Amino acid sequence: MSADTGGRRGNPLQEVLAKLEPADRQVVLDALDAAEKTETELRYLADHDPLTALLNRRAFRARLDTYVSFSARYGGRGAVMVIDVDGLKEVNDRLGHQQGDNLIRRVAEALRERVRGTDIVARLSGDEFAVLMPQSTVEGALQLGEDLRAQVADAFAGDPELAGASISVGITMFGAESDGGAGAVLAAADEAMYRAKAEGRDRVSLFEAPVEVTGDARRLTTSAKIRNALTQNRLSLATQPIARLADGAVERFELLLRMRGDAGELLPASAFIGVAERSGMIQELDRWVVGQALDLLEARSGAGRAISLHVNLSGASLTDISVLEYIERRLDEGDADPSRCTFEITQSARVEDLETAAGFADRITEFGCEIAIDDYGAGFGPFEYLKRFPFDVIKIDGTFVRDLARNDADQLTVQAIVAIARGLGKTTIAEFVEDEETAMMLRAYGVDMAQGFHLGPPVDLREGLLETT
Repeated sequence: MSADTGGRRGNPLQEVLAKLEPADRQVVLDALDAAEKTETELRYLADHDPLTALLNRRAFRARLDTYVSFSARYGGRGAVMVIDVDGLKEVNDRLGHQQGDNLIRRVAEALRERVRGTDIVARLSGDEFAVLMPQSTVEGALQLGEDLRAQVADAFAGDPELAGASISVGITMFGAESDGGAGAVLAAADEAMYRAKAEGRDRVSLFEAPVEVTGDARRLTTSAKIRNALTQNRLSLATQPIARLADGAVERFELLLRMRGDAGELLPASAFIGVAERSGMIQELDRWVVGQALDLLEARSGAGRAISLHVNLSGASLTDISVLEYIERRLDEGDADPSRCTFEITQSARVEDLETAAGFADRITEFGCEIAIDDYGAGFGPFEYLKRFPFDVIKIDGTFVRDLARNDADQLTVQAIVAIARGLGKTTIAEFVEDEETAMMLRAYGVDMAQGFHLGPPVDLREGLLETT
């Protein structure tokens, strides 16, 4: 790769490289050369989940949009399944994320083996999959759902560590009478899936409302579910430590959102964040987490045990003035130390207006808070984020960390990210650190901090930080 890296005036990569020392610049260029792909390969990476090689959420949504629009105009019936892996959190907490990843890969393979040749399978999020059946009857969709459920159960029947794993399947139909587009179809399948989980997991549920239900009505149903969690005290937080690699000291914790399901089970954010985003409730969830974080910072400081907290913000919140005003008001009126609050902005998040989001981040830093670019290296445009956002921390995406000891490309990528951060005077944090060998390699590369199962699993806030206040 030539040093001009594109030759365009104002190219964000050029601007970042120009700030680096020659040795660091060469490390970055070497890593970019090693990772250079053909246009076809890049398109594949943009559309596929790296862990399972299935389509990702963005690519699945694009295909669903096409099929739903076609059916609405020309007729025909199709079905969509949303599939949740039961017990993934328990596997991660008990056995570590490597076994959790193994569970996800095996579920993906079971789904891939059983669907029809015309069906489309995708991984939507951590433990959530989807299947699009372009031409299907209700009976055919239910039969495939049962077949998939049985296929997954059979896959784990002989494995004592994963024998309790199963899937919950929600199904909805779409056709010429459907309204609300692909978003409403996915929301309906989500609702059916949650019903399957509430009824005991390891089962198939069909969305029972009429297909012609409007998108607005569907969103109201979804919003009500999350609003109930907000008003009925069914949201909670877990904390995961972020340790300094130099000495193992822990002063930072990431807050992880959880929600109580209808059956009392504790659901991780990956199980409902997608619904919250599609139903317009994600900003209210973000405000709730921010409020809890600032209350906790204030309480800990008052008790003489100050800590620093990392809070995740969604792409939608970054362009919502009401969220910014809420944060400003809480910081003005409270006694929390802003310098101990780091807002994590996911580099792969869908941000509709990057300029507005950058202005949001600018305002937050004026109050003294930190900004961390989360999942750095995932997707495209990472240098654009470095150019536009005021940031203090780069969190290296876990997909480059989990197999670090066995993958030369990951090693080059991590070294390149460290070189960029060091050249810009920023802090680095590595995610998904699952063993001591990985921690030692990260320490040798100059990564500042890390989090992961090896360094400390997520712990319920009431059992962790609060017990020492």
